[in-house]
Amino acid sequence: MFKNLIPRKRQSDSGLMEVDPKNEMAQFRANFDRMLNDVWRGNWDDAWNNGWGCDVKDAEDEIVVRAEAPGFEPDEIDVRLSAGRLVMQAEHRAEQHTTENGDGQFSSYGKFYRAMSVPAGIEADKIEARYKNGVLEVHLPKGEEAKSKRIAVQAK
Repeated sequence: MFKNLIPRKRQSDSGLMEVDPKNEMAQFRANFDRMLNDVWRGNWDDAWNNGWGCDVKDAEDEIVVRAEAPGFEPDEIDVRLSAGRLVMQAEHRAEQHTTENGDGQFSSYGKFYRAMSVPAGIEADKIEARYKNGVLEVHLPKGEEAKSKRIAVQAK
């Protein structure tokens, strides 16, 4: 009776599993499987950076995505909406510095990446991104197509 509720995965010619991009449950399952595989293989950074670690608030007029990205400057962060996906990334490298007496060498590297699907109907030209105290916050205003609609349930 419930066997059709479980999202199915197909194997592509490349050997990777494919999911229907319109099936949110299948996408969730694929992301979760990918995260677990990364954890079991010991790839903690990959598991964390595959779209996990974001807080998403789905309000009536907008979607707000908050992601922790400490240690970056606002001009090092790149936020894009492309083909129905919100991509947030940053990378920086600091140079090595040496004092006159040879002390104080410093080297730093940081990378941040989060990506997630967003519904159709987001007003791309009105998206705002803010960065404060190590937290990136992206506001995605919804057009009429993206707003939720209440569906009445009738008794039989």
